[in-house]
Amino acid sequence: MTKNNWRMGLTIVLIILACVAFWNTFKLWTMSDAEKAALQEKDPGALLHLQQKAIRLGLDLQGGIHVVLRVKMENIEPAARSEAVERAIQIIRNRVDGLGVAEPVIQKQGDDRIIVDLPGYTDADRAEELIGQTALLEFKLLETMDNAKLLLAKIDSVVQQYEKKRAQKDIGETTEEKPETTAEKTETDTAGKKDDNILAELMGDSAIDTADMFAYDEDISIDENDQPVSSRLTPALYNQKTGTAWPGYFVAKRDKQLIDKWLNLPEVKKLIPIDVEFLWSTRPEIRENREVYTLYLVKRKVQFLGKFLENISLGQDSYGGKTVDFQLSGEAAARFAQLTGANVDKPLAIVLDNKVESAPMINSKIRRRGQITMGSGATMQDARNMEIVLKAGALPAPVEIIEKNVVGATLGADSIKKGFYSSLLGLSLVMLFIGIYYRVSGLIADIGLIFNIFFLLAVMAFLGATLTMPGIAGIILTIGISVDANVLIFERIREELRTGKTVRASIDAGYNRAFVAIFDSHVTTLITAGALFLLGSGPIKGFAVTLFWGVTISLYTAYVITKMVFDIRKSYRTLSI
Repeated sequence: MTKNNWRMGLTIVLIILACVAFWNTFKLWTMSDAEKAALQEKDPGALLHLQQKAIRLGLDLQGGIHVVLRVKMENIEPAARSEAVERAIQIIRNRVDGLGVAEPVIQKQGDDRIIVDLPGYTDADRAEELIGQTALLEFKLLETMDNAKLLLAKIDSVVQQYEKKRAQKDIGETTEEKPETTAEKTETDTAGKKDDNILAELMGDSAIDTADMFAYDEDISIDENDQPVSSRLTPALYNQKTGTAWPGYFVAKRDKQLIDKWLNLPEVKKLIPIDVEFLWSTRPEIRENREVYTLYLVKRKVQFLGKFLENISLGQDSYGGKTVDFQLSGEAAARFAQLTGANVDKPLAIVLDNKVESAPMINSKIRRRGQITMGSGATMQDARNMEIVLKAGALPAPVEIIEKNVVGATLGADSIKKGFYSSLLGLSLVMLFIGIYYRVSGLIADIGLIFNIFFLLAVMAFLGATLTMPGIAGIILTIGISVDANVLIFERIREELRTGKTVRASIDAGYNRAFVAIFDSHVTTLITAGALFLLGSGPIKGFAVTLFWGVTISLYTAYVITKMVFDIRKSYRTLSI
């Protein structure tokens, strides 16, 4: 028993460590969807932390997004093309890592393509925006309210004429297509026409013209004051301290597309001065029980670039709002101090890829430290995405998405189910065969096999490894390798017993003589697994990881755990094997 003390002590310590390492995985796998949703609502960071600590499932098991990007080499200088893809991979990796995606696969394909696999991430639009955007952050000032009113008045006039011409054109086409009618009229028709004439006198137009003008699109109507654009804008940006309004307007979500269409008309673009532009907010928000976007009139001149920001981190303002804090140094700090000092009590638009993230008022001169206040409709994920983009910087060259596939959760669930049942079936058959063929010794080997699988899962959880279908195949192969080690030992013990040796001598000789063969086979398998891990990628690495650790743990269970039990059996007169 004295010789077994270190084995037992070491095994107990490893079991405790394995339970600690596997606890998060066990907790996550036993949680229902409702419990996950409740935890996500209560504390989003807790669920993300739990997922990162648990065994990660690959794209083939839990679904996710598969994206193929092409780096537009033609848009950069030839001298910079050699490392453009590698730089793009690093930047994309920084952004994806910030998303909290478990074990993403980001690798180069060919000379100008990048493959991105995001297991468990299902928001394809957000992923596409985050991966492919150039992340151009600019600080711009807003135009004055007086100039904005003059510009909107001109735009209203032009849009009104445009819509009237369009309505008349539609009426003309309808009239041409109208078939000829007979001269005979019923009394009802005559009465209806009289009513139309009366309505025409009241409206200053014919009833048929008015009806047709509004019939071409139910969502478009000319305001009574001939302000088709202004009537859909609600002033939204005020400085409470000075009582000054600035050109930021709420626009109902249903009107955004229409306003955007009008602002992009060639005749409207001619009215907009070259030094100003209309920009939309990044996201909608809820105002007075309706979903609205914000439209800003900003000056085109870039006052400051986001690339000069340093030490970017998430934070909160005094009201609990989400912010992205930053610092400045050197000439950038002096330039930003000059900008903010000269424009106190004015809004400064924070523009990210031609969308206004927010337009906070400049309360005082900012010298070294500042913060970007997110919009009232922004979530923690929105703030985190902005932090990721600012930290990662701009891509060295524009990229285009040439392939995007969303792997459904059904495929992942089906794969997990099949892999689980196949592993369980294989394990059960092997354990049953070993138990019947080697009797009590076979049951001891089964115990060692269970420990082997448990330790393997614990190691994967500790390392944050990804479990894929090839990884499950590696676990199944590990079961076979572990059983093979025990078979070699048992057969050696049997041979020694047949020669008439005692149980003690047979066990010692069996373990000693089987060691060389087991060690050689395990080492060659470890070398193969190492080569697969170093040279392979994606699912191949998953297979290599499970195989490597499974084989290593198999040596421990065979020569420590089962050997500890057999040492106890050395005092027996007969051995059930």
